[in-house]
Amino acid sequence: MLTVMTPGAAAIRPLNPETHGAWTRALAKAGYVIDRWHCDVDSGAFVVGLRTLSLLGLRQNPCGIIDLVRAYDQEDRATILSILEQATATSSSFCFSAMVRRPSGSAYQLCCIGNSTLGAHGAGGSLQGVFAVPRSRSALPA
Repeated sequence: MLTVMTPGAAAIRPLNPETHGAWTRALAKAGYVIDRWHCDVDSGAFVVGLRTLSLLGLRQNPCGIIDLVRAYDQEDRATILSILEQATATSSSFCFSAMVRRPSGSAYQLCCIGNSTLGAHGAGGSLQGVFAVPRSRSALPA
């Protein structure tokens, strides 16, 4: 699944670093700008790159899951929460794409690709990956 994702699309697979790498390379090849992120599962604190922080309209790192999800279109929020919930239940590779709408009215597609690595019995662990945004408006899906 990827072939440059349309907003609302999502996938989750058993943990496989090559899946994460292949998805990331596909977005980079398609002209997306890549920005790294990570999250501590115990605290729920996300640290995102400065470009993503600005795009999401957030003011500080770390930020919480609610801060991240609130920035997306309401119709995509349930999909995003479901993917992240599944990723914190079992070590996995995942991706999703959604639209971010700014108060100014501008809209951006934001893709997320990540891996979750969990401790024994689901305790602790981390999520890490990349956010990707099209380099140009022409790369946005119709």
